[in-house]
Amino acid sequence: MKGYILIIGVLAIIVSALVTLNIFFQQSLQLEVAEQFNKQQLLLSRSIADNIKSYIGSMKDEVTKLAYELSKQDVVTQATFDAVVDQELKHARMVRANIGVLGKGGEVIFFRGDEEVIEPYYQEIAREGKAAGWQDVRLVNTPSMVTIVSPIQRPGRSDRVVFISFTVSDVGSRFFKGIKSGMRGYAWMMDDRGYLLFHPTQPGMVGRNLYKTDRSCFTCHKSFEVEKKIIEGKQENYGIYVAPSGEDKVLAYSSLSVGLSKWIVAVSAPYSEVTRSIQRSMKLYSWLIIAIFATTSVVSGMLIVFYRKRLKAEEIEHHQKLYAGNLEKEVAKRTEELTSEKEKLNTIVTAIGSGIVLMDTEGRIKWINQAMKDMAGRDVTGANCEEICSDCSIISSYVVNDLQTEIMSNLFGRKDKYFQITTAPVKGEDGELHGYIRLVQDVTEMKKMEEQMMHSEKLASLGRLTAGIAHEIGNPLTSVFSFVQILKEMEDDEFKKESLGTIYFHINRVAEILKQLSGFSKMPAVELKSWNVNDLIESSLSLIQYDKRAKEITIARDLSPELPEITTDGGQLSQVFVNLILNAVDAMPGGGTLTIRSTMDNGNIIISFEDTGVGIPREHITRIFDPFFTTKEKGTGLGLAVSYSIIKKLNSSLTVESEVSKGTKFSIALPVNGKV
Repeated sequence: MKGYILIIGVLAIIVSALVTLNIFFQQSLQLEVAEQFNKQQLLLSRSIADNIKSYIGSMKDEVTKLAYELSKQDVVTQATFDAVVDQELKHARMVRANIGVLGKGGEVIFFRGDEEVIEPYYQEIAREGKAAGWQDVRLVNTPSMVTIVSPIQRPGRSDRVVFISFTVSDVGSRFFKGIKSGMRGYAWMMDDRGYLLFHPTQPGMVGRNLYKTDRSCFTCHKSFEVEKKIIEGKQENYGIYVAPSGEDKVLAYSSLSVGLSKWIVAVSAPYSEVTRSIQRSMKLYSWLIIAIFATTSVVSGMLIVFYRKRLKAEEIEHHQKLYAGNLEKEVAKRTEELTSEKEKLNTIVTAIGSGIVLMDTEGRIKWINQAMKDMAGRDVTGANCEEICSDCSIISSYVVNDLQTEIMSNLFGRKDKYFQITTAPVKGEDGELHGYIRLVQDVTEMKKMEEQMMHSEKLASLGRLTAGIAHEIGNPLTSVFSFVQILKEMEDDEFKKESLGTIYFHINRVAEILKQLSGFSKMPAVELKSWNVNDLIESSLSLIQYDKRAKEITIARDLSPELPEITTDGGQLSQVFVNLILNAVDAMPGGGTLTIRSTMDNGNIIISFEDTGVGIPREHITRIFDPFFTTKEKGTGLGLAVSYSIIKKLNSSLTVESEVSKGTKFSIALPVNGKV
């Protein structure tokens, strides 16, 4: 009897522990999923804000150019004005805009657009335009409209201003179009004075101020406390909060400056929608565990009653013999039942999909699920965590509510993988620490997407910077270059002539760098034609065959003859091939072998350039595609950055693998049926 009670007690403890872990897993996973989802919302809000900021910046530049072009015209007519506008304003076509020229008193001289919308602001526009300096812009900002103004400086007079105006609602319709977060989430925008600038589901509330509310403002909101905290800077950029409707929501926002105002772009989605799939799965597992426990309890109870009656009937005649035999059989049967139940529970835990590890307080692994075995490639039960993670690199780590989350690389020797490891303590009812449970997830694709996004932002910022540098330095450099050349031809003194030659050489080098900068900031448009990749490789090799650096290099070709032709820009792709070949040659100053391969893999043409050179240190791998990063003495650091931009432009990918003193391998994946 006591044995049966003990077995039931053990089962009850096991099932209770599983139910507790299930609830804990559910809450932890829900918070983790919500946080990851919210980070994506934060990236989305930042992207929208950056796009709007970039658009307004472009409009400022174009207004300055328009004012400059109009100042050069001796006689300006409506036809001349329209021609200059059509030539200079490129980005203005993205959003419906009102364009015009005003006199010093605010009278209209030329105009294109909806005059009724902009007419109330003519006097303010004229004042701001006259207050601006030459080639300067002023921004007139209201809750419903943004106007960019610049003076027109003409010989002997400066009494006119040119302006471009567009409504905030048109900006919202352009940059928020099609933006959704999940099924019921959306993006909206307000300013730092409390005015609602854009809302996809409440257009009737646009233009209202949350600090000046009336009864009509509370049909869908009970309060605007969260929005006020965002405006006043008391709310983090993302988080979970209870919406006025009573439903939890995840919200993220970013801000941008527009003149003297600040616009706030927010993205929100219901918390229940983000975690719905996890809730359904965990609820199913909970009911399954409860059903198993109830069934086991009922069966155990019936067996207890049955065997108790049987033992009493045979107790007098065969007491010791039957007691021993029945006890042995009962133990075997109970052992079999426990084994069966254990297998069922293992099946449930395995179905979660992520790696699960149970450890004791010393860090020794007591149990892992099948998903963890697949990740590790072996059974690591009994090993210490320090032993299987001796070469791991921790990229980031943070702790929230006793949950420690770490992003690691090189786990299990997988250098090309990133894993997110969440560690939680397992405690008893008295609060005593019994061990730890870890959830291991493969987040490689998410990490790569984040790195690609950051790199794209770097390239975009650099493009704008280099365009300005090349323009500002190029013109005076041309004059210096010409005068040095003239002086060199006129000078007879050998020392002076040699000195001028040195100056000429270095100015020429500066000019080459500026040429590369200009080419980087103004990438040529893609010209699509049908090309054979192997032919492009051969033509690229022919371009460098007489380069003295390549004379000691052995070039091995492994080109598949069955590659289909693809539609791409052969010129730009050949530029990338030449750049990668010359980089490989520079990496083998004492000679070596460059192996070029072309194969098909899952609908992609893979071209690899593998050298036996000095290799790239691990700490430099993540930076080699950054502009101006180079390890060469005479390099500019633009070659790989330009190559990376071209490959991305062709809707392809460029990756690198390297080991110091053994060599480097660059791989390009070109989609056969992809669209550029």
